Amino acid sequence: MGDDDSAFSELGKRGLVNSMHEQLDEMLASRDQMALLLRVIVGLASDLDLDATLHRIVTAAMELTGARYGALGVWAADGTLLSFLHSGMPVETAARIGHLPVGKGVLGVLLDHPEPLRLDDLREHPNAVGFPEHHPPMGAFLGVPITIRHLTFGSLYLTEPTVGTTFSGADEVAARALASAAAVAIDNARLFDRVRLTAEWMEASRAITTALAAEGGPVAKPLTMIAERVCELTGSEQAIVLVPVDASLPSEEVETLVVTAAVGMLAKEVMGQRVPVTGSTTGGVFRSGEPLITESFRHPIQAFTDVGQRPAIVMPLRAHPRGTLGVLVVARNQNDTSFDSSFLDLVSDFADHAAVALVLAESQQQARELSVISDRERIAHDLHDHVIQRLFAAGMDLQGTIARSRSAEISQRLSRTVDDLQGTIDEIRSRIFALQTSRGDLGLGQLVQATIADLTENRDIETTVRMSGPLTAVDEAVAEHATSVITEAVSNAVRHSGAAHLTVEITVADELTVVVVDDGCGIDPAVVRRSGLANMQRRAELVGGSCVLSEQPNGGTRVRWVAPLRAR
Repeated sequence: MGDDDSAFSELGKRGLVNSMHEQLDEMLASRDQMALLLRVIVGLASDLDLDATLHRIVTAAMELTGARYGALGVWAADGTLLSFLHSGMPVETAARIGHLPVGKGVLGVLLDHPEPLRLDDLREHPNAVGFPEHHPPMGAFLGVPITIRHLTFGSLYLTEPTVGTTFSGADEVAARALASAAAVAIDNARLFDRVRLTAEWMEASRAITTALAAEGGPVAKPLTMIAERVCELTGSEQAIVLVPVDASLPSEEVETLVVTAAVGMLAKEVMGQRVPVTGSTTGGVFRSGEPLITESFRHPIQAFTDVGQRPAIVMPLRAHPRGTLGVLVVARNQNDTSFDSSFLDLVSDFADHAAVALVLAESQQQARELSVISDRERIAHDLHDHVIQRLFAAGMDLQGTIARSRSAEISQRLSRTVDDLQGTIDEIRSRIFALQTSRGDLGLGQLVQATIADLTENRDIETTVRMSGPLTAVDEAVAEHATSVITEAVSNAVRHSGAAHLTVEITVADELTVVVVDDGCGIDPAVVRRSGLANMQRRAELVGGSCVLSEQPNGGTRVRWVAPLRAR
């Protein structure tokens, strides 16, 4: 019995020693793990870039636990995965698997129950939904939530330990400690990212305000500048700005919006498209003045939102007291992450600043136009009160000289000079009218009628004016040329042709056509050269049109001037 007791005693000592060795090994491993954890925590605190911080967390978690695969999912407010970073899986394998997880199955358990989850085989969990084709096999699983200010920011996932078949309790403790440190690092990175983004948006607002104050000019250019900056700052694929078709109407009476500025893919195809206010997403934002994050539009815009669902922000351009000036829309690629609510404040502040800058730029432009009009009025008064009066006095003196002249040749020459003086007076009067008339005040039809009335005033000639087609479709530059041509043609008919009847026809169809017909004495080459009728041909060439002067069969002259609706 003594020998047996000695043998059992020896065996007991050996088992105790082995147990002690195992415990010592675990303590050493834990010590090494804690040392590594401390180094990781210090490393996390040194980086303020959010994306870099998230990748570093996944790599550190894999190193701490010996996991072959690691991932970090960031949750959106609606409970879906906003982004999913993974490591350890070969690129070609990930490409074969296809789309990333959406947060269902075991991955979603941590959102509903933000507690650590350690499984020997995740495939046996009740919420397991299986793996997609080409996915590598995974057994042991360790998941830890990352909570910031009592809200679940994301979840850390680890699978397939390289040492052993399951994750240990020490691995779970290390992962939980890492998640706590990661929460602080992520929070700091997000705050830094927020400050950086705010500074970028403020700088963009300042740059837009400065540029608009310096630029002035047509509204489309500053709207394009606004769209470009927002597209860049939001990481979007496209941006458009819609404004009312008739900007003079109150907001509540606007029925249609038109795309006035577009940047990004297919910008040319989007430009000019019209969107009804009633029944459209952009129209709803225009009416309410409230921004919106969406992924679908009730009224698809060709080459912009007709490609299917895609993350987008619809933002009103508001400026007190003008109300809503238009709508700014930015859209990401359909495979990009959705916009979160933090973007709303940034884009909203920028849009409000941009709208105010637009109003200020418009006011400056109006002030410049008023200054020009004031100068034109002064010049017009000077021409009328001084130049015309002197020319008229010179003509009266010449007529008195003609009456006393006994030479027929001298009388004829003086008569031609008097005619030339009268023609000069007529031209000056037409120029005075042009100086006093603003395109912004009168449309093409009113301009033409006022011009003809001024040129034929106190003249013994019957005038007929006919107009057809949408005159508002004529480009401003073309309208100015057309008005000058009509002034030239009517002035010559009144001064030189001796006509009793004058007809002016303006037709707008695929192009602008102006026809001026008189029943006078016909074309005198000397008159054509002296009066400047050749300038009508030059004006037609400038806009890519044509001009033809011809004699009427029964006497008189016909001028036909044709131009495209927009200057080339």
